[in-house]
Amino acid sequence: MSARTWKACGLVLLAGFITAPAAAQSYPTRPVTMIVPYAAGGATDVIARLTAQGLTAALGQSFVVENRGGGGGVIGVQGAARAAPDGYTLLFSSTGPATISPLLFKQLGFDPLAKLEPIVQVASSPAVLLVRKSLPVKTVDDLIALSKKSPGSLNMASAGMGSLQHLIGEVFQAKNGIKWTHVPFRGSGPAFGELIAERVDVMVDVIPVAAPLVNGGQVRALAVMAPKRSKQLPDVPTLGELEFKGLDFAGWHALFAPKGTPAEVIRKVNAAVNSYIDAPDTQERLEKMGANSDGGTSAQLGERMRSELQEWAEVIRNVGIVAEGN
Repeated sequence: MSARTWKACGLVLLAGFITAPAAAQSYPTRPVTMIVPYAAGGATDVIARLTAQGLTAALGQSFVVENRGGGGGVIGVQGAARAAPDGYTLLFSSTGPATISPLLFKQLGFDPLAKLEPIVQVASSPAVLLVRKSLPVKTVDDLIALSKKSPGSLNMASAGMGSLQHLIGEVFQAKNGIKWTHVPFRGSGPAFGELIAERVDVMVDVIPVAAPLVNGGQVRALAVMAPKRSKQLPDVPTLGELEFKGLDFAGWHALFAPKGTPAEVIRKVNAAVNSYIDAPDTQERLEKMGANSDGGTSAQLGERMRSELQEWAEVIRNVGIVAEGN
């Protein structure tokens, strides 16, 4: 190869090294898609849309939420993971699709740690135990007694097979020696629609979406699954108050990118989200919903994922949960 050819190759390589960081620094130059792996209407969807508004204002391009429900959230997560790692397709997921569904749907061979770049944990939300408004129970003890009277006769709705709501419901059943029939939906929104219509009996979900429905008399809350009562549901006792121990659960909502997305893009989005959720008006909006504003580094979110993959794997083994098709 001639000296001139070597020089030309070197210039091409150098241009590539210069262009990639420059492109990341100017990001975004066009609209960004944020995939939510649930149908519209659930807490993850609501918080994703708030985050998209904040990113749009901070970075000067539209961040557009796209709902891709089904498969316990795996369909949306896999779709995001397969996207080009350029920062223009992101994933806004809750606990279930990112750390629970991959454990249940093992035949899909999806490893979230290998396929996703953590960006930032945005918020977290305590869970609450709910029933349809005409179910003849007023307390958790009433619900357990009715469940034992006729095992399997009560239907438990969830945001999908492998969702956090599903797992919490299964753990509650196992801890109390009862059995419900699981009815999975494509997200919290459709599940709540069936609970309000009284076509299902029981549901576990997080406070941001549940509280307005409880306070509006559309569903009944029996207990908050958190160490202390919720400001949004001050009259609803915690399970701890009722002497049900070891059943405190909270779901988190976080932003991810496909593996291989430039580090500068990850840092830029992380910084913008942290700035947005540190703002007093954002914290007030999340608090009014019943969610905690979190934030932090991408490394902290990655560590939480690793930890919860181990914890939920143990829960799944102990409770004996098996997803359809496994």
